[in-house]
Amino acid sequence: MKTEKRTARKGSVLVVDDEEIMREVLETLLSAGGYRVDLAKTGEEGIDAYGRRAYDAVLLDVSMPGIGGLRALEELLKMDAEAVIVMITDYATFDTAIAAWEKGAFGCIRKPFQNEQITATVAAGIKRRRKDEERKTLRRAMSRAVDRGAIIGRSE
Repeated sequence: MKTEKRTARKGSVLVVDDEEIMREVLETLLSAGGYRVDLAKTGEEGIDAYGRRAYDAVLLDVSMPGIGGLRALEELLKMDAEAVIVMITDYATFDTAIAAWEKGAFGCIRKPFQNEQITATVAAGIKRRRKDEERKTLRRAMSRAVDRGAIIGRSE
């Protein structure tokens, strides 16, 4: 697994794909867009990488040797139910897309893809994840800050 050492302005992305050229294309595209990019070539490597560090988004190939992308998706969501995982596939049949969404994927993109489609989907996923994290943080802060026993009200 290769790790990009530059700091990320926009967030961190884990690319999991068994095709070297696809990993390189996605790494180049996302790094140029300001993301920190880590690479894995199997579902198992991707799960291990996510276990070491949470990512803002994961691009996950559906068809890989070993455990496939749909199984890796399930494992990643067990580790982090809020994970933003975008499935990428040569075989984007309707059934594959539905299966991925039912399992909790953020989206499904078919190869060959437009670069803008990848960057827009990753940006939207990271934006949603950060909003979800902000809401959770605010809820925790509010529940600690408000003494519900001290609330007194009067109503007619």
